[in-house]
Amino acid sequence: MITVLEPIRDIEGKFRRETEEYLRRHYPQDDFRFVTLDDGPEEIGNFTQKTLACASALRHLDALRDASVIVIDCFADPCLFELRENLDIPVFGAGETTLHVAAMLGEFSVVGPGENLLSWTRIQLREYGLLDKLVSVRPVNPSLSEVLRGSANLYEETLRACEEAVSDGADVIVLGCTGFVGVAEKLREELWRRYGVPLLEPLLTTYGVARSVYPFLVHGKRGLFSGK
Repeated sequence: MITVLEPIRDIEGKFRRETEEYLRRHYPQDDFRFVTLDDGPEEIGNFTQKTLACASALRHLDALRDASVIVIDCFADPCLFELRENLDIPVFGAGETTLHVAAMLGEFSVVGPGENLLSWTRIQLREYGLLDKLVSVRPVNPSLSEVLRGSANLYEETLRACEEAVSDGADVIVLGCTGFVGVAEKLREELWRRYGVPLLEPLLTTYGVARSVYPFLVHGKRGLFSGK
């Protein structure tokens, strides 16, 4: 079974419900499940929260072992390498996967929340070997907490940032957070209608890649993910 790992503590379950409905609209016949880290952080917007999320994920390895493939529902890719090291199933991070797909489509801009977005994005891209494909990083005004809650002005502010990215010369735009699921479809349609520029929402992109290739591959247990 495809397992979507929610690495945050979603106390009321609102974000999980919205995310599950979003995936089911696109893949109504799929058999997938969500695993939420009830002892994880409320959001992942800095390195401390990313570390706490990974620690929580490692405490819940037994809940993940029966998965066919894992999709980490966070653009920061918390615990991506650690899960690959400890599990014998393929693990896909929303950030790593989406950025590589974007690189296949051209040069890209990243749009997302957070004062640290520019530096964090550049660190990710260096790690993934894609920094030379980056056109720009455009922040949105709503905070990460507001993005996850679906603030009233989220669509308008994100569209504005995406249009700035188009002006920067981006061939494709990447949403740098999986919390945009409530506005992603409308944004994708509008950007394509106005500019002919594709928009990649990271959860849907990563889920689509994972479900397509997981029957044919698994991470190796020599070298990088050998654990020794």
